[in-house]
Amino acid sequence: MAAAALIYFVEASVVTTFGIYIKPIAAEFYQNDIPFTRSGLTLAFSFFMLATTAFGFAAGYLTDRHIKPNWIILLGGILIGLGLYLSSHIHSLGQFYLSYSLCAGAGFACVYIPLVSCIPKWFKSRQGLALGIFYAGGGIGGLIFSPLIERWIATDGWRHAFVIVAIIALCLIIPASFLIKRDPSEKGLLPLGVTAPPENKPSAKTQAMGKSLTIAEAFKGKALWIYSLAFSLILAGILMAQVNLVPNATDVGIASATASLALGLANGFNAAGRLTGGYFADRIGPRKSTIFCLLLGAATLFWFIFVGQPWMLFLFAIPFGFAYGFSLPQQPRIAAQLFGAKNMGAIMGFSGILTVWGPAFGPFLGSYIYDHTGNYKLALIIGGAALLIGLGLILTLKLRGPLRIVAQTELLEKPLDAANPTE
Repeated sequence: MAAAALIYFVEASVVTTFGIYIKPIAAEFYQNDIPFTRSGLTLAFSFFMLATTAFGFAAGYLTDRHIKPNWIILLGGILIGLGLYLSSHIHSLGQFYLSYSLCAGAGFACVYIPLVSCIPKWFKSRQGLALGIFYAGGGIGGLIFSPLIERWIATDGWRHAFVIVAIIALCLIIPASFLIKRDPSEKGLLPLGVTAPPENKPSAKTQAMGKSLTIAEAFKGKALWIYSLAFSLILAGILMAQVNLVPNATDVGIASATASLALGLANGFNAAGRLTGGYFADRIGPRKSTIFCLLLGAATLFWFIFVGQPWMLFLFAIPFGFAYGFSLPQQPRIAAQLFGAKNMGAIMGFSGILTVWGPAFGPFLGSYIYDHTGNYKLALIIGGAALLIGLGLILTLKLRGPLRIVAQTELLEKPLDAANPTE
């Protein structure tokens, strides 16, 4: 868990700090008469998300079946470092799309998908808390990197900032990747919370509770499609606000350093939300946890419409970051309850193909609306509505309880009611 959180600490900063680069890059190329609009730059983020999906399905399938996850994560760390370094040398939008979007995006998928598919295999109990710890690493990364990157850009320029982050990514992700294992059996262990039945043979009760769907079975059911559409809308609204936070705040007269600090605080409370969200997912379940965080998230997006002073920005950033972080452990936890943990990598990789369109084009839509209206108000209204619609879709899903191996003698001896296999 420590290694996974450290890796995500670096990796997530590639996404969470993107908005800090938008205005500095656009300003440099505008001075050189090259038309870098905000929407054109934000489109690089859209292509980044699409690249993570294209490579994520393959990364998940290989992690589940063929290649040890640490080798895939190692490759991903190299691609992230290379993509960021090449981004420091761009002179056109096309070059930025290739370096940041394609190269770094492929690296992000090769790191993220193996990590998020391995963790549920290690934890049957405390699974929500484990995922919360993992995702908290990304929030802490955003908290630390946001003000640092703003300072590096202010002193030496955005190109220098890309180089520094590239070096950090290579130096931390590569060595930490060798500590990741696919599942506890590689070390002769059982997942936390699992007690093997007598003679290590699963009972009929175990099989009924613990059945994991194949990707073909998940594909045929409607739950996968509803789940994917819901989180596509949710992430569209959230990332629309996060990526455009700094540009929006500076447009209304808030200093860049203050806006970057607010982004850092959002990421810091994002980390707190991830830990808290994981804990409450274990205690009250992901459904109630999701209701809380999405209602709070929608309210913050509507509040952002009226932000015009630093105190108003911080009043947005803190609950927004907390709600965003609180929502993240719910996504894989809901997937595990819908589909089981055995084929999580492949199923989440396929789900990513459906889910990615929201987070890919939500930020672009925000910038596009700005380019045509001069502000982000309509974008924030759409973003808040997207969260509420996504919540409504999640509430239609029927979630089963957490998968457990049942070892109690009375349960093993009790015949399974074939008419009621979930009794």
